[in-house]
Amino acid sequence: MPPSAHPPATRSFLEAYRAGDLAEHFRRPVDDLEGALANPRPVDRPALVAALRAGAERWGARPAQREALERLAHPDSRVVVTGQQVGWLLGPTYTLSKAVTAVRLAQRLDAPDRPVVPVFWMATQDHDVAEMDHAWVLGRDERLHRLHLPLRSGPAVGRAALDPAWIEAALGHLRAIDLADGHGGPHLGDVAALLADAADGAPRWSDAFARLITALLGDQGMLVLDPLDPEVARLWRPLLDRELDDPEVSADHVRYGGARLEARGWSAQLGRGEGASNLFVERPRGHARELLRRDGDGWRVGHAHVPLQELKAWLDHDPTAVTPAAGLRPVLQDAVLPSAVFVVGPGELRYLAQLRDVYEQHGVAMPLIWPRASVTVLQPPVRRILERHGLDWREVQRDPRRAHCDLALALHGHADAFGSALAVVEREAGELIERVRGIDPTLERSVRNGRRHLDRTLVTLREKASHALARRDDELRGQFRRLEAHLRPNGGLQERVLSPFTFFLTLGVDAVRDGFLELPPEGDHVLTF
Repeated sequence: MPPSAHPPATRSFLEAYRAGDLAEHFRRPVDDLEGALANPRPVDRPALVAALRAGAERWGARPAQREALERLAHPDSRVVVTGQQVGWLLGPTYTLSKAVTAVRLAQRLDAPDRPVVPVFWMATQDHDVAEMDHAWVLGRDERLHRLHLPLRSGPAVGRAALDPAWIEAALGHLRAIDLADGHGGPHLGDVAALLADAADGAPRWSDAFARLITALLGDQGMLVLDPLDPEVARLWRPLLDRELDDPEVSADHVRYGGARLEARGWSAQLGRGEGASNLFVERPRGHARELLRRDGDGWRVGHAHVPLQELKAWLDHDPTAVTPAAGLRPVLQDAVLPSAVFVVGPGELRYLAQLRDVYEQHGVAMPLIWPRASVTVLQPPVRRILERHGLDWREVQRDPRRAHCDLALALHGHADAFGSALAVVEREAGELIERVRGIDPTLERSVRNGRRHLDRTLVTLREKASHALARRDDELRGQFRRLEAHLRPNGGLQERVLSPFTFFLTLGVDAVRDGFLELPPEGDHVLTF
């Protein structure tokens, strides 16, 4: 594709990446796992293992995690890393999908002479509270319920203390959501125990999140990393110093990476204004996170000028005082972890395409970028409706309204009539085009335009008829309302909206986790119960 060409409107960035059409924006093609594993990863393993071990013990370390720490200490060890914001009740289900993808891929790549360990990076430095302070749970009443946390906006979310009342309130909401015929479901006790264990001895909400990941995947050897842990933050101090000494370089790289994408017809995910850096500061700790901007020979934080040496003195006192923006965060991650593979979602893939030069600037090898597996859960009532009508869940998820109308036409015996009419139009129009070519070739365009108009008229009539039938069929309308609640909640994809606690309640914690763990670490999957 030439630099000025635009990608087809129907092609996603992820599809282009998988096809190898974006190779210049990444260091390795998506299938080069051996190259990613063989790439040298010189990191301070003893310090890293010590920091991760301390965190694991705080969060209820499992034997498999302790074993993973021993394997991580091996001089040739590698990591499959993923991460996500610390959302309430784990956030959307794709948080679990990403974590399981990392676990399954690490298991596939692990070898005695080159151990591969999965690591979950909690995005505790993020301050976008609106994306983390709530969870959507689908109740037995087939209604969406929004469970909300009163998190304070401004500071990094990992600073937020855990109020035990939040856990009690969540349990109360989940009990109400789980009621069916006045009784709770069979899995409420396990869900309550999971939440109670997460809150046990957790001073911060992010600690409770780490304990949830540990409870679900600790037995698979998944390690959890908190970048607001001072012992972890100290490990990337040399990189932060280089960034502070010459901050405009990485911002320029981010802008240039975006311009290269735009030249190919893709929009840039990250932008950096004039003087803006790839760094935030919280000073003092717990205050609002503010973007650092270049100001002469120093920095500007809000309206205050801060000399470079003063900023470094802040870091001497508190290694977590300066935190990365999205244009630098992955580079810090892969500077301290022996990362071979980074498991990401579609949005992260977009902005990582702008960061290859930032990695090279800091001498950090960009890992192989691996798109996470996608999982849609079909619960028994949904599966039964789909099977009853011979529906493909993908078609329903793509466009529930269209699937509903198509089925209404078919059930009432009208689908064949419209299909026949369209076939007649196509046949007759084709014959007419052949005739006018022999009479006057310039008339062909008029016939084709008339055919398109007739096609649109028939399609419109079909839609109106199907909508009328769908409105009259109360049973079918109720079934599709249920399908839409499960497959397109709030108009979005299931895994991007519903918390996995939806499925923990109705299917069981262990059953859901084990189902996810049976899936391959790539591709789009459906999990049927």
